[in-house]
Parts: sequence; C-alpha cells; structure tokens
Amino acid sequence: MYQYIESGLPNVYLKNGYSIDVIDDEEYTSIDDLEGLHRVLAKTIASKAMPLTNFEFKFLRIELNLSQRILGKRFGVSEQTIARYEKGQSDIPRTTDAALRSLYMESIKQNNSVSYFLDLLANHEAEQAAQEILLEEIDRQWELAG
Repeated sequence: MYQYIESGLPNVYLKNGYSIDVIDDEEYTSIDDLEGLHRVLAKTIASKAMPLTNFEFKFLRIELNLSQRILGKRFGVSEQTIARYEKGQSDIPRTTDAALRSLYMESIKQNNSVSYFLDLLANHEAEQAAQEILLEEIDRQWELAG
C-alpha cells in the first residue's frame, strides 16, 4: 500500500495502480492514470457527508483549475480569505463548502443541488477521528477500495 502524499491530502492510500522505481538510490513513483485518480478522489471528497477539511478544499479548488483570487471573486471573498481556509486558519462556512462541492460536481456533469450538499453537512455530525481513503485501480479505472 502506498501513501499518496503528492495529493496534499493526509490519509490517502493507493492499493495498486502505481510503481516505484529506484534510480541512483532515489525512489521515483509512477501513477497509472493520474487524471483518473484525481477525478475519483475529488468526486469522493465532494460527495462525503463530513465538512471539507482545509486540504480537501484546496484539492477541489486545484482540480477546478481556479486560482485563489478567481475562487474568492466567485464566492465574494478576498483571495486572503481563501488562503486562510486552505491553511486551516479560518473555518470554511457551510455555504462555501457546499458551493465548492457543487462547482466541482457541475464540472464533471454530476449536478446535485446546493441544498443536497447543505443537507449532507447539516445531517451529519463531524467526526474527530481522521478518515482514510483507500483507492484501487481495477481494469485501468480508479475506484474506492472495497
């Protein structure tokens, strides 16, 4: 199992779909279908019931290919506010959380209403324990490991 730290997300592990090569005493990791991996990871994050962490917020913003400045403009806040969310210095408002999820799902043509995400957040008590995401590649497609 490989901890995928390059995503910037803690507790993401790959069951397979990668290789590690050693060249001149340095380890190099290759990921099969990196875009597919990021797509399933972002969809998993956007669909979860718990509020987004600062790491997940940043991951979704990057997957949307939006700068902090542009995302701030869309949400009516400053670039510094987005940076504070991503550094964990400010709490991410529920509506901002839901809006970012909705933007991502819209970008992959999986339209869910903002109220769907607000309901997810309102109906689930956030757990303090860290949650791990385990992914595996099956027939050249990334999926949540069962």
